[in-house]
Amino acid sequence: MIVDVSGPAESWRAMMHTVKLLCVVFSCFCAVAWASSHRQPCHSPPLTSGTMKVVSTGGHDLASGEFSYDSKANKFRFVEDTAHANKTSYMDVLIHFEEGVLYEIDSKNESCKKETLQFRKHLMEIPPDATHESEIYMGSPSITEQGLRVRVWNGNLPELHAHYSMSTTSCGCLPVSGSYYGEKKDLLFSFFGVETEVDDQQVFAPPAYCEGVAFEEAPDDHSFFDLFHD
Repeated sequence: MIVDVSGPAESWRAMMHTVKLLCVVFSCFCAVAWASSHRQPCHSPPLTSGTMKVVSTGGHDLASGEFSYDSKANKFRFVEDTAHANKTSYMDVLIHFEEGVLYEIDSKNESCKKETLQFRKHLMEIPPDATHESEIYMGSPSITEQGLRVRVWNGNLPELHAHYSMSTTSCGCLPVSGSYYGEKKDLLFSFFGVETEVDDQQVFAPPAYCEGVAFEEAPDDHSFFDLFHD
């Protein structure tokens, strides 16, 4: 008769061995995917959400709130945190980049402003002509769960006479940070608590009171970056 003498300790060690093996496999998968990508710009997951903070290079807080992004439909929603700063109004914007439409929403007064958006690049998606600059560790690469490997990309936005830099997670292409340097302004973006889901995808649909609202005139270089100012 064979007696199984394994106890909780043995079971725990076996489970941890399995977890470590899965982590190694996952890391190898990321490494293979990275090597096979030839350092081409990665693509955001289908859905992402989290907190986005925007500051000027002078250190002024410009906006902080919750974002939602649908990379397949190229739709973006940003709702500013009303506790962010002493303001008389707060940003709630919905952008349909493919259609070139920007909605500024005032849910309190149920009013809506609609503008055309000729320039459609933004920092939620790495442009296809972006250049890979480096792959670095933030934090410690040698201590478990104390570091984050990121890829850094940069490029030019000649239509805006500007250039940008973006960092994403090395595996998963989640946004970490970004910067925009233009003639009129310099902006720094930070992303926190990013998830690969959006709880309510209705956030990508304009409210009913936006229907029938006429487009307001906007300059040809009107862009995502114009939303953030002192």
